[in-house]
Order: sequence, then structure tokens, then C-alpha cells
Amino acid sequence: MKKIHILLILAIAIMGACKEDTLDRYPTDASVIESYYKTPNDATMAVNAAYNMLLRDDWWSLYIYSEILSDNCAGGAGSGDGGGFQRLDRLLQWPEADAFQIHWRTYYGAIYRTNIYLESEGLINWTGKESLRNQYKAEIRFLRAYYHFYLARMFGNIPALDHSLLPGEIPSRSTPEALYGLIIDDLKYCIENGLSTPYSQMTEANWGRATKWAAEAMLARVFLYYTGYYNKTEINGINNNVVQTYLDDVIANSGHGLVDHYASLWRVPTYSELKSIDLYAGEKNKEVVWSIRYNITGAGGNLYGASWWQRMIGPRNTNVDPYGNGWGAAPVLPTTWNMYENGDTRKTATILSWADEGLTYDFTGAQQAQYTGYNLKKYDIASIEKRPEDVVMGGTDWQTEAFEDYIVIRYSDVLLMAAELHLLNGDAATALNYVNQVRTRAFGNTEHNLSSITLDAIYNERRLEFVGEGIRYYDILRYCKGDFSKLVNYLTYVDQNDGGDFSKSIDTESLDVDGNSFAEKKGLFQIPQAEINLMKGKIQQNEGYN
Repeated sequence: MKKIHILLILAIAIMGACKEDTLDRYPTDASVIESYYKTPNDATMAVNAAYNMLLRDDWWSLYIYSEILSDNCAGGAGSGDGGGFQRLDRLLQWPEADAFQIHWRTYYGAIYRTNIYLESEGLINWTGKESLRNQYKAEIRFLRAYYHFYLARMFGNIPALDHSLLPGEIPSRSTPEALYGLIIDDLKYCIENGLSTPYSQMTEANWGRATKWAAEAMLARVFLYYTGYYNKTEINGINNNVVQTYLDDVIANSGHGLVDHYASLWRVPTYSELKSIDLYAGEKNKEVVWSIRYNITGAGGNLYGASWWQRMIGPRNTNVDPYGNGWGAAPVLPTTWNMYENGDTRKTATILSWADEGLTYDFTGAQQAQYTGYNLKKYDIASIEKRPEDVVMGGTDWQTEAFEDYIVIRYSDVLLMAAELHLLNGDAATALNYVNQVRTRAFGNTEHNLSSITLDAIYNERRLEFVGEGIRYYDILRYCKGDFSKLVNYLTYVDQNDGGDFSKSIDTESLDVDGNSFAEKKGLFQIPQAEINLMKGKIQQNEGYN
């Protein structure tokens, strides 16, 4: 997929969507579509344009947001940056009426591209390429599901769009059943028609594409979130048993598995823990069920902010080998560092402890907000001889050339989701086996394996395994089972330095978080007012916002 992405800008231009301000406009001449979709090669370019939307996240990425919102990390970034990440950390009302509008426009723009493809691909002469047609439709529907799910987790019951809107058509909020029903149906289509090649036989050209295995795992993630957040037991005939079958299929037949060393999944942990980049598992390793692929594309870096969110993770304004310069977002909370058992390799593979590694960091001079003594290692940009790794490799700008793929779904997540479902379905033995596979890799032995299993044990294992990967916050929301008063206990944080000054301010020094703010809003984001206005009253602001 990296080679494919080189062609993306051409694809966007061909589709008449090369300018940002045209993403949410409708074609005024139907012949534009009719004249474009003629050959399978045209379809390839259009599918690439839909994948391209995965690359739009910048500093505003949900991957960062979800760590900041969770009980893993604070907001961080710069002490003079205006307190935006602190506002996010505490889920406060934003004074800007159009806060988060970029997410709404970007991902509805992405949904538009998928719908245009599905409505137009029938114009192509697919003779002799029928299997490719099914594959592309499967990938497009996977992407449509993913883009809807991205927005749904942020804003709640968004309009589910299974077609491109006509001029003047104004959708209403969809019910949870309709919204998640569309997402589930799209993922089922990909399961039934997507690439089903096992990992060992996957070609370079297909790496990063949505496969049957990715769809089965994503469906499980969506199902567990939906049933947890809305306190339901099934949707569209899909229940625990069906989803368990999908995950067991990934485990038995996909060829995916755990890599030997946890730290080897990311470049900086490989440098810091394994001491040799030669032990890096690489971006195309067997644990990656689906990833978003990034690349350095020359002097201009990645298009549209692709992977730029990674620049946010590192320690602010400093290069201390192997930890590269960043903007200090999502500093890790001390409680997160302290939750790991001795011997758990995930602790130091995930978290940089300045004191424990004997490193000095002038966080005041670097203007690091909410300094905790801990930073994330996963997706940090590496430093080599006090220079950003991308510059050492021939790049020109560390701010625009982060290139490490973001792993959306790892095989360990498949194991832990499957463990949860097996336990719910009464099969504790299999659940215990799956959890202990994850723990054996984490500790390097079986001495720390569990002798019995509970849902709380699985939930705890998920937190330990996925710190820094954008998963924890949405796990917390689904654990509530519709009772969002539980968010008070989950997300209240008392800063030991000040004893808990819950002023609901954008204070860049304190780490205090009042979980009541999350409970009032059911964990959802503020809908941009401009979009509410465009909907002419069909959508109301989410609860807890004025």
C-alpha cells in the first residue's frame, strides 16, 4: 500500500476532490462520474482515494485524544499552547463553537468517497475482473464502516449515510441500531468478499488493505463497543456467539500471531529495550492484523498531515537518544507506570521513565505542560546521535516526516477480545488460555500466568497491553454498560501535588481531572455548531454542552 499511496494525489485530482474545500460538495454534472468510471484501473485509483482519507489525522488525531481522555495519560503539550489538550483531558466545554469540525468534515468527506464509489462502480466494464470487483467493494465497505465508527465514537448517534446526499437533503441523527447496523453490515460484506490470504502469503501490494481477517476483528471491536456503550446484547442477528466465531476464525486460519518480543513492534522501544534495530519486527509482521500505512514522501513530508500526529508524542523540544523530539502530548500518569508488575516487559517498552533510565530532562525550559516524569515510547520519533531518525535517513523535517505505521488492530487484541467473548459464553478454559498467551509473551515465561479468569482480569490485561494505542478510553466507555455515572470513578484523577483542585480549568500544571464532566457528557465530544446549523435543527448538541 505504500507504493499505492504515491498515486493518491493523482487519484484525488481525477475525482475532482483535490482541494480541501471541495470535500463536502456534490458534483453538479453527473457526466463527471459517468465519464470517469470506465476501467478497473479507474476503480483502483478511486479506491486509493478512499484509503487516502486514513492519512488525514494531524495533531487532532483521535489516536492521541483517546489516550489523553483515558486514565492512562494527561493532556501535556506546551505550557504556552493555550490549554487545549488540558481542556480535552478534562472533557470541558470548548469556547470555539466549531471545535472538532475538522473531524466531522474530514470523515464525512471520507464517507462521501466510499459512497460515490459504491454508486458508480457499476459503470465499469469488469469482464474478466469479477473477483477484483468484489474485493474492491469489500474494501470500500470496510472503509465506510471504519469512518462511521471513528465519528460515532466521538459524537454518538451521527447520521448513517449509505448513499451520497443529494443537494438539499438533510439527514437526521440515526438510531444506534441503524448506525451500528450499517457498520456491521459493511464489515460482514468484507468478511464474505474480502481478501482471505493468510499472513504468510500476503503480497507487498496487498499489505495494508482491508482483509477478511481485519473485518472480522474490526466487527468484534465494533460489536463490543456497541453492546457495552448502549447496554445491548445483539444487533442485526449478531451476538456474542457469532462474534466469537469470527475471532476464532482469525486465530485458527489467518496466519497472524504474536511476535516474540513485545518491544519489537515499535521502533523506539526496539532501540531502548532490545538495543538493536535489527530486532525490530518491521511494519509487516505477523501481529499486525490491520494498519494505516505511512511513508516519507520527499521534502514535503506526508500529504495532508499523514502521520504527523506522531510528532506530538515525544518529549517536548528535546532529543535524548533514542527518544526523539516531539511536542509533549499525552505524558503518562504515574498511576499508569505503577500498575505494571515487576518483570512485565510491557512497562518499559511502553513508557519512558526519566528517573528510572537515569536521564535528565529540562521540562521547564522545554515548556512541557503537565510534566509527570513519564512519556510514551510507542510511535515516538527516534533520535540517533541527538538528531531525529528521519533526518538521519535523508529526510529534511521531523515535523512532517514521521513514518511508522499505526497498528489499528494487533493479534493480541484479537486474543483478548476472543477471551472476553469465550468467558461470556461460558468457556473459561479457552478464555484463560488466550489471556495467558498474552501474558507469557509479556513476561517471557509462564510464571506469571493466571490460574483463573474473570472479566475484570481481562479488562486489566487489555489496559496493560494497549497503553498508548488509542484503545483504553473506548474500553472504559463500553465497560459502563450504559451507566455513565461509573465514569466518575474511572476518570477522576487526584493530583498528589495539590490534593485535588477540581476547578475545571485549563491549568497546565495540575493533573486533576473531575470524572463528573465525563459522566455529564456520556464521554462524547462537542458537535461543531456550524454542522448543527447546516442540519437546520435536525441534530441537537450532545448532553452536557451549552
